[in-house]
Amino acid sequence: MVNDTWTVYWEEVMSDSYGYGSEVEFNKDKSVRYSNRLMPPGTVVHRWYSKTNYQMHRLEPTLPLIDGESTYFIGLNIDYNSVESEALILRIIFYDRYDNETKSTIVRDNKAYFLPPITTYSYSIELINGGNADFTFKSLIIKEVSKEEFDEDQKRIEKLKKIASKGQKKRRKNKKSK
Repeated sequence: MVNDTWTVYWEEVMSDSYGYGSEVEFNKDKSVRYSNRLMPPGTVVHRWYSKTNYQMHRLEPTLPLIDGESTYFIGLNIDYNSVESEALILRIIFYDRYDNETKSTIVRDNKAYFLPPITTYSYSIELINGGNADFTFKSLIIKEVSKEEFDEDQKRIEKLKKIASKGQKKRRKNKKSK
C-alpha cells in the first residue's frame, strides 16, 4: 500500500556489525552510538536483512518485505558526532528467489528514492563507512511511495546533473582559453 511506513532499528546483535576496535553503546531509546576511528573506508558497519535462515543464525528478518512493482523512499535518521564522520553510505542489495544478486543501489545521502527490480525476492541493506565512523544511529525509515513522487525525484536529479555538466563544460572551456 502506498504510504506504508516501516521503522528499522539496529538490534542488539553484533554478528551483523563490525566490532573490531569499535565502541558500541545501545541506548534505551533504541539508538546506537558507534565509534571506530581506525576502521578502513569501505567497511560494512552493520547489515540488515529481509530474509534470514532462522535455523542457522537464530535471527529474525529486520527489514520489511517489498516487491518489485512499487517505488520506495529510504531515510537514514542519524546524528554525526564529528564533522569528519559525515561519510556513511547505504547500499541496498536486491536478490532473486535463488539468492543471486540482481541489482544494488548506493545511497550517499540521508534520503533517497529507489525502485527494486521486478525479480526482487529479498534484499539487504548495508551501512558502509565512507571515512571516519563516529555517529549515533537512530533508525532507518522505509516508505512505499507513489510512482509520481519517484518520477519527480528523478526529474530533480536529472536537472542537477544537467546543471553540473554545464558547469563542467564551462570550466573546461575557460581552462582551454587560458
